[in-house]
Amino acid sequence: MHHDDLPEAGAIGSGYAAAMLAKAFLTHETHADPEVRERAAERVRRWQQVLAQTLAGTVDYGSRTPLAGIPDWVTLEVVTGGFATGQLLAGGPLADFERELAASTPGVRKGRERRDLNTYFLSEAGVAQLQARLADGDYRIDLPEEAALLTVAWLLQQGQAQAARDLVATLAPFFDRLRFYPAPWAGDEWGGADLHVGTAGEVAERLAGLAPQPRLRAQQATVRELLPRHDRAVALFLETVQDDWPGRRYPEGWTERAAVLLHEIEAARAASGQPLAGVSRRHRHKRELFDLLAQCVRAPEALTGRQVGRVRRLLHDYLRAHGAPDGQAVKDLRARQRDEVAGPGFERVARVVAARLRGYPAGAGVRDLTPLLAPLAADEARDAGASAGMAVPAPIARRVLRCQTASLPQLVERGLIRSGEFLATLTPQVTAAQQGGGLADPPLRALHEATYRAFRRRRSLLLLNLARQAVFGDLPWIAAIESYRRPAQQDVDAAGAALIEIAGLAVTAFPHAALPNKLLQELRALSERAGRDLPWVEELAADIFMGAFGPKFVEAARRSAALLDGSLYARYYAIDVPAILALPPIRGEGAFVRLCAARAGVAPALGQVGANGMVIEQQQILTTHNLALLITDGGLEPALSERHGQLALAAFEWLCARQQMKIDAWHARIRMLRNTAVAWRQTLFFLSLAGPGARGAVIAAMETHLAAQSVAFQARFRPVMRGLHQAARGVTLPQHEAGEQGARVFRGWFAARHWMLDAPH
Repeated sequence: MHHDDLPEAGAIGSGYAAAMLAKAFLTHETHADPEVRERAAERVRRWQQVLAQTLAGTVDYGSRTPLAGIPDWVTLEVVTGGFATGQLLAGGPLADFERELAASTPGVRKGRERRDLNTYFLSEAGVAQLQARLADGDYRIDLPEEAALLTVAWLLQQGQAQAARDLVATLAPFFDRLRFYPAPWAGDEWGGADLHVGTAGEVAERLAGLAPQPRLRAQQATVRELLPRHDRAVALFLETVQDDWPGRRYPEGWTERAAVLLHEIEAARAASGQPLAGVSRRHRHKRELFDLLAQCVRAPEALTGRQVGRVRRLLHDYLRAHGAPDGQAVKDLRARQRDEVAGPGFERVARVVAARLRGYPAGAGVRDLTPLLAPLAADEARDAGASAGMAVPAPIARRVLRCQTASLPQLVERGLIRSGEFLATLTPQVTAAQQGGGLADPPLRALHEATYRAFRRRRSLLLLNLARQAVFGDLPWIAAIESYRRPAQQDVDAAGAALIEIAGLAVTAFPHAALPNKLLQELRALSERAGRDLPWVEELAADIFMGAFGPKFVEAARRSAALLDGSLYARYYAIDVPAILALPPIRGEGAFVRLCAARAGVAPALGQVGANGMVIEQQQILTTHNLALLITDGGLEPALSERHGQLALAAFEWLCARQQMKIDAWHARIRMLRNTAVAWRQTLFFLSLAGPGARGAVIAAMETHLAAQSVAFQARFRPVMRGLHQAARGVTLPQHEAGEQGARVFRGWFAARHWMLDAPH
């Protein structure tokens, strides 16, 4: 699991669960949005279960099988941090389709529906029904368990009765608790190479629930209520001007007319619940003029010379900008402003587009958005309070784009995939086809792909002692069909091509970020299908680090050292390449963790988050956290060979922007430091692979970009840049103190206080 998804030091157990419960409860009690409160109520339920189980000691957190008697192939309900709530997702209350199925299936008893339905699908009629649905694709797999009896039916169709009996023997003890049969197909299962970020139903729901835009409402109030009254206030004050000074004379009836205007202003304020001029700095002078007008009505003789001078200045500014308040220029301006805000609010047009979307399958994407984004027809415009032919506003169109089907690269290019983590949620829809490679029977392959996509939606458990998460092949019904796989070279090649495409997309789209663990799962699965045994290394959680690295970390470090020997990267981080290459590939883990601890200058210990993070960070430096692996063995070198400098500069530019974001919360600042240290490490990696000429040009471009940033950031980051220049000249940098000319090595983890936190901001 990613360390950002896990609790802080000492929080594993009741303390963390209690904190998360309190947070969810506060949201449930105080949030203004009822939908948010409803979701928070569900989180309250889950965390109450976790806390109760933690206090009772009934769940073995840190194990692959935290619930007694429940094997690792069962899909558990898992909350933030990897805590199992005790609920089985394929169990619990009957789903809607199960109730309908129970009502239409003979012999199903009330209170024993799930057991009876599982048993029915082993009868002759039930097996025939499953085999027909398998052939027609009439099923939907939301949870991996729902594919189990379809697999039994397929085995029986192949005459493999013993294999079917063995699988049923594994499933039968859970017939009363879990459903092993699928829902009927709803026309929304993914079935092609294109993807979508959101379904038509999800986007329609968001559009239908779009609240009125506060900015538009404020603009309408300004144009309809504020500006005309401000014009009248200016006109009233102009009546008092004599010898270019206001307040010198008050015509008959002036006080009464001014009082009427002030009454209107107050009534408008009461109706809106806020000051008429709002809180906008742009309109603050209008509120000031209203206040001065009110004082003139109450006691004009009490106006100070300073206040009279202020009225004079406000009148001069108005006349210079607009002319006389009753002039044609002001009338034309106000008319244009009224036209600009006269259109309907976005929320009304959004409801029109939501109605259009409801004509599409709710669980699918939409290939052609043209009908959805067409100008409003007459009846639609009437419902929205708009004019016929009005174009769908750009903010609404951007939301609709979320349901357009496209390839992964297209979704990234359109800005709909903004992180490696989100990319990882979509890749199983692409890689599922490769996982079915070698399965010749089309229905079986389709079932395998649907099951894989469902399995990848499972949330990871909190694990200790380098234990691995359950893998797809651990599912008994998947293991039962593995012997029917006959992989051809084309399947191997397809998996290798998918590996290069997805990894290349992640690296080029997000060169500043390490590959997230969820994405590494897909890359590992693809490399296995491609026949490549690669030592992928996931990100470890500092708060549960047990002071050990597995053998794959040693192998990854050896491959990285071989690639980076003599490089800028090796000099900047003072990597002893011969020492790394001398580590034994078998049983060298102890020496490797001692090396990482020595480089960090700390000793790892359970619960010592800062020290553990420093050791883990040294491991990531030495392994390049999979970047070297992608270049040397993952096949990315041909695709990236001309882009190393570009990627280095992109990662650096992201770092500069991120470091200059306004961040007040201490924990958020710490996370920013860690994330930007990763971006810096990846900048150095790509720089090291660029040729000498390109490297110099990129470093010069980095300096140019840095010079355009804030003075405070330049001062804060200058020691890091000095370190880069020295490493580029061949100098090996000291790791734990400032070097020549104050040069610093930038790392994100620390045990005491990070030197960069004391730099000016």
